[in-house]
Amino acid sequence: MTSTPPARRTRALLALVVLFLGGSGLVYEYALSTLATHLLGNSIEQFSVIIALMLFAMGIAGLVQRDLNRALAEAFIFIELLLALIGGASALLLYLAFAYLTHFNLILYGLALLIGFLIGLEIPLLLRLNEAWRSELKENVGDVFALDYIGALIGALIWAFLLLPLFALDQISLMLGLLNTLVALMTLYALRDRLQRPRLLLALTLMVAAILGGLALWAPKLLTDARQRLYAHPIKHHVKSPYQDMVVTGRGGQMSLYLNGHLQFDSEDEFIYHELLVHPALASLDAPPREVLVLGGGDGLAVREILRWPSVTRVVLVDLDPAVTTLARTYPPLVKLNGGALLDPRAVIQAPTGISDGPGRAPVYKWAERPQGALRHQREEIADVQLLHLDADAFIRGVTQQYDAIIADFPDPAAPDLAKLFSLEFYQQLSQRLRPGGIVAVQASSPYTNRHAYWAIGDTLMAAGFQILSLHDHVPNFGEWGWHLGRLDARPQPIAPLPFRPAYVTPEVMAAAAVFPPPLARPQGGPWISTRLHPRVMNFYLRGEPIEGDLFAGRAMR
Repeated sequence: MTSTPPARRTRALLALVVLFLGGSGLVYEYALSTLATHLLGNSIEQFSVIIALMLFAMGIAGLVQRDLNRALAEAFIFIELLLALIGGASALLLYLAFAYLTHFNLILYGLALLIGFLIGLEIPLLLRLNEAWRSELKENVGDVFALDYIGALIGALIWAFLLLPLFALDQISLMLGLLNTLVALMTLYALRDRLQRPRLLLALTLMVAAILGGLALWAPKLLTDARQRLYAHPIKHHVKSPYQDMVVTGRGGQMSLYLNGHLQFDSEDEFIYHELLVHPALASLDAPPREVLVLGGGDGLAVREILRWPSVTRVVLVDLDPAVTTLARTYPPLVKLNGGALLDPRAVIQAPTGISDGPGRAPVYKWAERPQGALRHQREEIADVQLLHLDADAFIRGVTQQYDAIIADFPDPAAPDLAKLFSLEFYQQLSQRLRPGGIVAVQASSPYTNRHAYWAIGDTLMAAGFQILSLHDHVPNFGEWGWHLGRLDARPQPIAPLPFRPAYVTPEVMAAAAVFPPPLARPQGGPWISTRLHPRVMNFYLRGEPIEGDLFAGRAMR
């Protein structure tokens, strides 16, 4: 079947449509997978399952489209409108389902199948429409698929460098839905001579655009109500960054920080965690610490504990997310909790060779002391606190300085980008950044619920040349928690007296923390060494390791 070739303007419009379809399909996949990761964790599983389901549904759509033999132009526009409505509202629907429904996974995977099915109908129908003036199969397929793949590349770049850094996922999906509506409108115009009911399709297009516009207006209120449902205490502050969703909750003087729904700290007991992370390590040095590197810990709480040592002259903090350190410097309840640690003149970060300054720069001022200057509200700068916002792995590979102690306060190794920070290669790099007699302290998850992951971190430190001291204690809001200390020349011994009175850590507490009862002790087997190519620590962590149920079976009767 052949017909008169369409006008150049029509061909250009259809080419833009194909380019958009290639990019939008990929972005829908990324958006669903990323949101599922934020809500459920385990990025590998979510990306694998959701993209596989969408590809499966696209294959089924390729079979189903064979039964569409009439009104192909109308069918294509109607599919675009369905995709605009369902895909555009998908992120909002998923978040509401996560907050209000029990069987969230059914909604997630159902949406992935439905959106994949609609995406899978687009290209076959366009090929069949294009056949009217490109009857030669190789030319038809070449035109459509070349534009589709180019669009996929453009979509991936826009997603990574524009959409994800600047917009929330619900905003991205709504914008994409509105663009799908625009594509339907463009197609309606380009193929208007082939349509039997153009006015009906135009009315449907305007209705879908109105629905998506209404959702965009109501989304902030809907999301705020749903977000509050996920937390026991009232939400006091909410910040969305390109890396994570930050929520501060609290009641009275209590405050909790959640990153992507996971508790980062609770003000009622965070001092237990941070004192055990910092002080046993610094008390194991042969001489009082002077320069300390903190990797992670953008909330400033570990820095607060380090600055309690009067010998410390410099603390370097490297954190990936500027939004976290900004919160720690500007949000009054957190500034009060961390004691203004990130505004302390000793917390100065200098960019070593090959590492560029981060965007965070906070001059510290004091008011003029002379009456004349005070009356004029004059201030003078007394220190410059700079924060280097880099991936800690990139920083360690580029820095040449050495430190008396390195405090690694990373999130648990639940994803590949975090697991690399618990790898043999990373710990070998840390060993080169320590002065002779220096020490590294690592938060290592729970030796109770992630026992194999906890001890795999210790094994990996030893494989990197460290002699380790393992510690654990009970943090009420986290449960049983663990840390590892490592020195290259000797086993860490926290025997130096603390030059202040801590809230929790005493010599007796540190001694008790090094004793592991059988349910927490190292399991048989191993050593389990985690590397970049084989992230055992992530595999153990995702599997979980509660204690064996029969560990004490029958002992009460003996």
